[in-house]
Amino acid sequence: MELIQRYVSKELTHFVGRHKPEQERFNLLMDIIKSGWLLHKDIGENIKINPNAHGLEDIVIPGITCFADIPINDLSLHMEKYSNFGLAFKKDILVEKGANPVYYLATNGLIGESSGFAREMYFKENVKSYFSLMKDIKKILKEQGIGMEHVQNLERLDSFLIKHIFAYFKPFDASKTDADEDNYYLEREWRIVGDVQFNIDDITRILIPERYGKKLREMLPNYYGQISFTE
Repeated sequence: MELIQRYVSKELTHFVGRHKPEQERFNLLMDIIKSGWLLHKDIGENIKINPNAHGLEDIVIPGITCFADIPINDLSLHMEKYSNFGLAFKKDILVEKGANPVYYLATNGLIGESSGFAREMYFKENVKSYFSLMKDIKKILKEQGIGMEHVQNLERLDSFLIKHIFAYFKPFDASKTDADEDNYYLEREWRIVGDVQFNIDDITRILIPERYGKKLREMLPNYYGQISFTE
């Protein structure tokens, strides 16, 4: 008998239309499914860098597509915070497209039992120092005419750390309650840096309120996956 770990899922779910009226959420979901693209607000793999930002989460702002690793029977709390319109994909499919769990940072935690140094401040200062040091090193190498190979190696390292490490930082306040909208830990977030292209057959589940069921079937006659009603 296969043992199942209930607090993770074989699907990753993306919800749409947070803070939008209900009908707009449905329309947005249909547009996404018909287009075959999950698009974040900055098209492409654009990553904004602001070393002088006040908060850790604002130093590196990647264009990302996010998913929740939450079993279908436990999605109610997450949907209350975000949206009750979404679509899910097999985790294996999204892993092949680059999906990876985020690195959660308890911002109110301490670095070392007796240091008294908050983790958020520790990470923020070190990330800022990294960008400052990298900028200075590149400038010195170019001014001294040192081989472009070294500059290119630094740029590859820079790209690796920004896109594959910093872009996956997810600060959260561990003191907040489960129901708090700013308690991000319960999302069990996976993300892809950039947009996600998919086929309708890749969708394993569409989540909508029951009153939209008939309209969905009319608009997506070639969809044969599951439909889960969220109310």
